[in-house]
Amino acid sequence: MNFSNWRSKIGNFENGLAHHAFLLEGEIGPNISALKEFLEGEMRITVSGNPDYFEFVHGTFGIDEGRNLKGMQSRHSFAENGKKIFIIGADTFTVEAQNSLLKVFEEPTEGTHFFVLTPSAQFFLPTLLSRVVCIFSEEKNGVLEIQEFLKKSYSERLAAVLVLKEDPSLAKRFLEDMTRYFYEKTPAEKRTPETIQILELLQLYRTYAYGRAPAMKNMLEHVALVAPQQL
Repeated sequence: MNFSNWRSKIGNFENGLAHHAFLLEGEIGPNISALKEFLEGEMRITVSGNPDYFEFVHGTFGIDEGRNLKGMQSRHSFAENGKKIFIIGADTFTVEAQNSLLKVFEEPTEGTHFFVLTPSAQFFLPTLLSRVVCIFSEEKNGVLEIQEFLKKSYSERLAAVLVLKEDPSLAKRFLEDMTRYFYEKTPAEKRTPETIQILELLQLYRTYAYGRAPAMKNMLEHVALVAPQQL
């Protein structure tokens, strides 16, 4: 993880886990690996073969997944005085699912700990974020890169996205950073129809990007042509 002191925010073996719910922003796969290594190495919590360890990865975490999680976390652990660990990774979380998680985090079953992993915490409900320990990615230079991208001519933009389409992870990061840029630069009450349109388009393409065989080249080229100049 490219986070400063992320381990200390989660806890240590002597004092235990610092909270019952954590949200980690960044690439899901590598973060799960780093988290599992930390749990086993630092916290001495067995992962492999542990019936109290649960790991779920979804494209979209919806209300059905939220209900299943609520039911599973309510059960007693197999080990006496043991900890139940839930790792939930998803590219997007629906509003209904977030509300379901909010209820779980407000009154968790004793000894239960949750780790929510997501590429971006930007679109989580403030009420949900207030119930978890947030560990934000430090990769904020992407916003600066978006500013430079938007200054380019349309031909230069198209040339830039041709490079991005060759690397799916970079392409997804580009869409995330572009969304973050327009979301942070334009408060809801000051958004123009043009800004609302590009945000809606980006949200749609972010969803498509994590699907099967996304038409990444077409999506990136479309964004390059319709994105407004730097705000």
